[in-house]
Amino acid sequence: MSILLSLFCYDIKRRSKDGFFLGYNIIFPVVMILLLGYLSSGNYGKNFTGYQYYAIVMLPFCVAMAIITAAYAGKDDAYKKTSVRFLFAPVPHAQIVLAKLISCIVLMSICNVVVLLFVKLLLKLPLVTQFFPVFLLLTAETFCTCAVGLIIGFGMKNFLLIKNILNIPICLAAILAGAFYPIGTLSPKLEVILELSPLTWVNRSMFLAIYDGTSSLLWRTSMVFVVSGIIFTILAIKLFKKEEFIHGDLPGYEK
Repeated sequence: MSILLSLFCYDIKRRSKDGFFLGYNIIFPVVMILLLGYLSSGNYGKNFTGYQYYAIVMLPFCVAMAIITAAYAGKDDAYKKTSVRFLFAPVPHAQIVLAKLISCIVLMSICNVVVLLFVKLLLKLPLVTQFFPVFLLLTAETFCTCAVGLIIGFGMKNFLLIKNILNIPICLAAILAGAFYPIGTLSPKLEVILELSPLTWVNRSMFLAIYDGTSSLLWRTSMVFVVSGIIFTILAIKLFKKEEFIHGDLPGYEK
């Protein structure tokens, strides 16, 4: 446990000094919410604005994109040429994975809180009684996405190619969930396609919780993410490869 705590503190310090990490999880969602909210300001009324719509749908999308951030977290020791020290030290692979995972979850959750406070206070999103449930949902999604990212970072070759390909299904899932433009349909077949996106369920549960006061779907969705995150975490530990942890060269990466 002391080794895990030491690794966690080490990773927290590294993540907290990473401008890309903080910018991608705070500045990026805020800019996207403001930009898309402004462009769609004429499509909504005064009681429900475009800023409020994108405040809800953009956060889950940005959390899903954190798969890439977590994958980089799994590779940064290789890029910084410090990974060999860990493998020569008596550190279990499971604790290396867990330390990375927990540090990413903690800092990303803090970033989520910052963005939630921004949309609540400045964009008037009515997060009165549902602030904590929505935060827990985003944390559960963060857990799941970070676990998937670490599978890529620790256990897969051709990391750069894989993480670029990942952008395609994530953006497709976001489009189906209405992250860039609300999609409404009366077609049962198209509705089935929309519901194939996990982000559709996240967005729907957040809308129901915030505007209808119904949290049952939110809790079920959170539980699915937690169970999936546990499975992916076990896979990340099982698929940990020494050669992938040691070797890594990224053009332009500052060591």
